[in-house]
Parts: sequence; C-alpha cells; structure tokens
Amino acid sequence: MIEGAIVEACDKCSNFGTKVNIGQESAYKAIKKTIKISELGNVDLELVPEYGRIVATVREDKGLTRYDFAKKINEKESVIKRLEEEGFEPDGELLKKIEDFLDIRLRERYEGVVLHRREKKRPALTVGDIIEVS
Repeated sequence: MIEGAIVEACDKCSNFGTKVNIGQESAYKAIKKTIKISELGNVDLELVPEYGRIVATVREDKGLTRYDFAKKINEKESVIKRLEEEGFEPDGELLKKIEDFLDIRLRERYEGVVLHRREKKRPALTVGDIIEVS
C-alpha cells in the first residue's frame, strides 16, 4: 500500500509503502478513502473509511428512518441519503451534528507520510556530447 492505494510494485518501489496481503474479495475494502478536514487549528482530521455505512448502521440501530434522522438534525433527507452512499464530502458543521446526535466519531487524526524525492545524478558530459562533428 503506497499513499493509501494498493498497488503492485517492484522490490525497489515497495520500500515506499507497506506490504499488504489481500484476497480477491477484500481488495476493495482495503482501499481507504481519505478526505482531509482542517478544522481545529492545525489539527488535520480525515473521515474514517466507510463513514456512510457507519452512519446508516447506527441510525438503523437507533430505530430511525432517513426521514426521521434528517428531521432531528435539521437536514434534508436527500442529504442523508447521499451521505450514507458517500456521494459527497460533508463539511465540518454537518459532521459535528451527525457525530453529536448519533454519539459516534467519523473523523480521525490525519497521519500523512512525506516521501522525499532523491536527486538524480546526471552523468558527466563528455566532449562528444558537446561537439558536433561534420
């Protein structure tokens, strides 16, 4: 996994990520959708993977329909539907209303990885590279 994406890489390139053993059916679930939300000063937060499924599950466990839930947090039912289908990136205000009402956390601290680019060594020029013989 390199920068949140599962890729097939050679030995040299695999040093930039971590090795992940996955089966065919779990390959889709292993990919993490990252949406950065800068909110509390310099703290970078991201939505947890499958946030829509989490909201739908907790809402259903509380015995609420989409319509009832939307009404209680003062949002449109279509917004809740799109959120549960992960059809858009919710803003901090909407996330706070959902987290407070359902008593869940949909954001986690962003743990970014910084990769440093190596300088390519240029081969030394030769006289033949500079002079054109006619």
